[in-house]
Amino acid sequence: MDSQHPSTPVGGSYDLGLARLAVFCDGDTVIASGFQSLDEIAAGRPYTEGDLPETVTQALAAWQDGQWEPLMTVPVRYAGTPKLAQLRRAMRTVPAGQVVTYSDLAASAGLPGLSRLAGRACSENPCLLFVPCHRIVAAGNVGPPVIAGSYAGSETVKALLLEHEGVAVRTRQRDEASGF
Repeated sequence: MDSQHPSTPVGGSYDLGLARLAVFCDGDTVIASGFQSLDEIAAGRPYTEGDLPETVTQALAAWQDGQWEPLMTVPVRYAGTPKLAQLRRAMRTVPAGQVVTYSDLAASAGLPGLSRLAGRACSENPCLLFVPCHRIVAAGNVGPPVIAGSYAGSETVKALLLEHEGVAVRTRQRDEASGF
């Protein structure tokens, strides 16, 4: 960790039923989470494997049970530049069961015209699920039904998360001749 956050984080995993989520916490604050192993996410940084804070496990259990809001009340550390943090804060205001475009996200964050930066905020999101970048889609994928599109945790996981939250999802149709 850096000089402002010198404590060794606790890492643990939580079975969501549809996928296993690895979570790192500094106290009650989520500092990283994703659908990889703890070691893959830690990438050589030190951590202690242990139990996740009760506030985190209760919020994840509530999310599994269809109660979306508790997850958005779990404190998260917003990594990155001030604009990336601003975009990630805006992601937490997108209600479960809805999707918005990168352009819409940028505008709601007070950064109109920065849809590419919104895409970067999603693709480099260190706190998957707690900062719900899975609710952000490309303009051509809005639907209904929605095409999940790319996701740091895999397109399949993104589709499963959206479906769990009540969003109708369809698979992307590929052009047979080009493979795209």
